[in-house]
Amino acid sequence: MSNPLRVGFVAEGPTDFVALNAAVRALFGDVDYTPTLISPLVDKSLAAQTGGGWAKVYLWCRQMLSDSGGNARNSSLFQQHEILVIQVDADVADKRYTDDQRIMNPPQDLPLNMPCARPCTTPCPRPREITDALRAVVLGWLNETSTPPQTVICIPSRSIETWVLVALFPNDPTAKRANIECRRDCDVRLKTHGLIKSGQKLINEYRANEKAMAAAWGHVRGRCAEAERFSQEFLALVPAT
Repeated sequence: MSNPLRVGFVAEGPTDFVALNAAVRALFGDVDYTPTLISPLVDKSLAAQTGGGWAKVYLWCRQMLSDSGGNARNSSLFQQHEILVIQVDADVADKRYTDDQRIMNPPQDLPLNMPCARPCTTPCPRPREITDALRAVVLGWLNETSTPPQTVICIPSRSIETWVLVALFPNDPTAKRANIECRRDCDVRLKTHGLIKSGQKLINEYRANEKAMAAAWGHVRGRCAEAERFSQEFLALVPAT
């Protein structure tokens, strides 16, 4: 490729972007590319200037849909980026639009509830069943029934902290469990390892470990089916050299 490939990210937060970019760095290998965090807005230190979370991703999707005249595929973002990654965690399936005060007017054209029902509350829910249902929700945010060209919908189960834990601390007791994508305590384990403190994800710690996450991405793909799914779908969009 004569020019670096441009990859845009719409993520729940800055630390999610760091983890996603580590995965993409591993997938590209030595190929140069330009990563851009489109949402949430951050400063040069990757400190969030606007609130993040799943509701911010939802609001961004609806704004992008409005800006593109009701057709996400017409968005100028596809001229500015060769690949667009949109990420929410699978635990979003537990949420309702009314859970976040930033969503002033819950959508009338979409179901009020996220797809979670009984499967999400079982001790070990079926990750693919939940991520498939949540993918349909995200596509609904974009007024789409299939994934737009140049787009990857990324839904780590149950959160991207699962991938971080498996990458950086493979010998952690939780990381070694066979049902790792069912676990709800990966963020708790990251607290013990110093990446989360007082409920806050420490961006500097994530950035310091970005290369290690990239180096361990093959292991994450082997342990987490949704990481493998993301990898395959991302690589399918990379132009042949």
